[in-house]
Amino acid sequence: MGAIKDKLMGIGLSETDAEALADCVVTKKSCSWVNTDEVDNAMLERLGAYLNESGHRLRVSVESVPTRGKYIWEVKALKE
Repeated sequence: MGAIKDKLMGIGLSETDAEALADCVVTKKSCSWVNTDEVDNAMLERLGAYLNESGHRLRVSVESVPTRGKYIWEVKALKE
């Protein structure tokens, strides 16, 4: 899981987001979380490219809540 987390952090995810997403990759399970770590479209594009290239069957969406300064992460594990 450490190598996946490091790769995700290299893409631009915060350590908290990278840890949670790496767990989803390894367990192949859906999850969601909320935090205040900054997320931008370029990082999400790099993340999508990485997931596709690596064959990880996950769909990731992040919703900004600007009035609260938070981001809601939703990760769905797709059926094989």
